[in-house]
Amino acid sequence: MPDEPHSMAAGTDSADLIKLRSIILGEDHEHIKQVLNDNAREMVSEVVIEALRDRQKQDDGLSQVLTPIVEKSVQHSVNTHSEQFVGYLYPLVGRLVRKSVTAFLGEFLAKTNELIENSLTPKGLLWRLKAWQAGVSFSQYVATQTFIFRVEQVLLIHRKTGILLHSVARSKQESSDADLVSSMLTAINDFVADSFSPQKIEHEQNLQVIKTDDFSLVIKRGPRLLLVAAVAGNIPQDISTKFQKTNENIHKLYAREIAEFDGDTLPFESTEQQLQECLLVEMRPGMDKKRKKPWLAITLVSLILIACGYLGWLSYQQSKLLDKVHRLDKEPGIIVTRINPSGWFNIQLAVLRDPETISIQDWLQQQNIATQRVLVTEKHYLSLEHSMLAKRLGSLIEQYPDISLTWQGSVPQLQGKLAIADRQRLAAKLAALSGLANPSELVEKIEISELNTVSEDNPEILRTLFDINMARIERTQVEFEQGKSDLDALGKENLRTVASYLRRAMDLAKKLELNVGLIIMGASDSSGSPQYNQALSRKRALSAQAFLIEQGIEAGYLSAIGLGVVEIEASRSDVRKVIFKVVNFSTEQ
Repeated sequence: MPDEPHSMAAGTDSADLIKLRSIILGEDHEHIKQVLNDNAREMVSEVVIEALRDRQKQDDGLSQVLTPIVEKSVQHSVNTHSEQFVGYLYPLVGRLVRKSVTAFLGEFLAKTNELIENSLTPKGLLWRLKAWQAGVSFSQYVATQTFIFRVEQVLLIHRKTGILLHSVARSKQESSDADLVSSMLTAINDFVADSFSPQKIEHEQNLQVIKTDDFSLVIKRGPRLLLVAAVAGNIPQDISTKFQKTNENIHKLYAREIAEFDGDTLPFESTEQQLQECLLVEMRPGMDKKRKKPWLAITLVSLILIACGYLGWLSYQQSKLLDKVHRLDKEPGIIVTRINPSGWFNIQLAVLRDPETISIQDWLQQQNIATQRVLVTEKHYLSLEHSMLAKRLGSLIEQYPDISLTWQGSVPQLQGKLAIADRQRLAAKLAALSGLANPSELVEKIEISELNTVSEDNPEILRTLFDINMARIERTQVEFEQGKSDLDALGKENLRTVASYLRRAMDLAKKLELNVGLIIMGASDSSGSPQYNQALSRKRALSAQAFLIEQGIEAGYLSAIGLGVVEIEASRSDVRKVIFKVVNFSTEQ
């Protein structure tokens, strides 16, 4: 009892202290919280750098959290402000490209050298044999001989559902198989747990390591996640511990996402940084020493580049040659029908060439093209181009010094004097000249130089004059309007010309003792019936015959016939005419 007053006093003091603390601090420490809220920015700003540094020294958790955040921020900035980023990065692009190309070539040479060393050397052949005996690929066997271990792939799996949350791998092929591996691993683990736990115990049986011929699957379990690593080679204990710490760190950093997981794996894509750190590798002693320069690979690649450069140069030279030879097609009188490459140096050329134009060999020499590089197949033809016709006509007229050739546009004109025989021969040659229109009109303008000096009793001269008049008669035609047989003014004028030529021809025929006659042939178009056309064509011939008789031609020399419709495919509607044919009935021409 003597202690009771003291106890009561102590209880009263405690209650007073609590009341005093409540007055000073407020209910639920609200005064302290308010002060902290009011001064939080200043307080944090003074210690944030030191706090981040101390946290980073403790472990790598800070960088693991910040890395995905920074990556997403940069990605967002690039997507929304791409033009600004282009401006920022532009000065660095050139150096980055050069560095990237240098790194690529270095890696390519190193891989090529390794491939050559591992494939074409005795050791490489031995490794191939052993890989075949072991039933594994050559690349896998080389990895086992080169590395103590190498982590090929890391998977993060949700334990309860077996869903693959994220995975990283050294190759795209392994990454594409991650879902299949996850499903298979979950099924195997469930099978082991169900099959090898006959009694219900607190902890079910779970796989720790799955070994295959190629690699081992190391399984590290957390409360809700599985971290699975595919490792080639022997697995050191410290690496296994690294996997476990990574799994625990992910549990710690993504506790909320794991607790609220509903099948959406998107929040776990930011675990890329943590999983990438698990793709470890350790080379065998001596393999990581400084390698010699890959002279063999450099030599091989250099030879390939030199060969490609030489072939490219040959292709360029042949392309230039083809371009030059293609210009031959623009040369008058030459048609290129085929042009093909022949090997790396030569080309095959097939052409049609007018004999009057430049020769192919001369043209190649003018273009500074080696003639031995062009294999030519040539065929001749007569070109109807104006320039070729002018050359042929000029070459022909050069044989007659007394004749001059002029051109009015595209129409040639001949002037001068020739003997009758030469004039006839020139007329025949002009008629045989392809592409020349109205060759007889050209000859008519050439004067006969022997008429006044040579006696017309000369049979050769008389016969030539007879042939000239006969040709003039046969070249003359009388046209009629459709359905009519009456002569118009132009028709009568043409018939007067025929009568003049015919009188001269009959006089020459008497001197030459030739028995000649003129056949007058009327023609019609197909606009009427056959009987009507036949009768109309005969009326036209009779009209021409009657007019010639009026001009003093004896009727015995004339014979009029009707041809009816002239069935010639090339004929047009202008077949409504009368034509003439001088016939020599003498037995000796």
